[in-house]
Amino acid sequence: MPIKLAKFLSYVLHPVFMPLYLILIFKTFTPLPLFYAFFTTKSFIALVAIVFLYTAIFPIGLVVWLKKSKAISDIEISNLNERPKIYLITSAFYIALGYFLYSKGGLLEPTSFLLIIMVVNILGLAIISLKEKISAHISALAGILGMCFAVYLKYAEQTLFIPILGIILILGILASSRLILGAHNQMQIIGGLVWGSVTGFIGVIYLF
Repeated sequence: MPIKLAKFLSYVLHPVFMPLYLILIFKTFTPLPLFYAFFTTKSFIALVAIVFLYTAIFPIGLVVWLKKSKAISDIEISNLNERPKIYLITSAFYIALGYFLYSKGGLLEPTSFLLIIMVVNILGLAIISLKEKISAHISALAGILGMCFAVYLKYAEQTLFIPILGIILILGILASSRLILGAHNQMQIIGGLVWGSVTGFIGVIYLF
């Protein structure tokens, strides 16, 4: 795989975009369990916009600001010691949005549960990063896999079968790109895969 392609995949499949991708997958393939079948087009677009703002725009803006203020050494946060604080601050955005959606209840409550599951994933990464480095990219995408698989089993949503296969394929490609870029070794990839898939699966089974 060319280096440029590996970098492109790392950007497109960055963890901050995973909440957006997850919501779009559920809306497209299995809208009923997450209540997305009852959203109007306008209300769903509004939900997507606020999720993207809190889980992608705000965290990206934070990292850029910290880099400019020299609080972190690089945008990729390759320094292990810098990762926990980024994870903790990022999780605060997720918690704020999750609490807001949960407080509104009704159709928004299932999405708040998805964010709670992702918060557990992120906080786990923060704790793990105190000692070891595992792949946040793989953990985030594996979290989507775990959640989709849990919904597939719990609600017998057969339409998720193809997306699950697609996510598994993309996970393999993403893992290859991270290895090619030298961002992680094989054990760090496996660590991210295990942590993300387990938290995603158990979270849906427990909360939904």
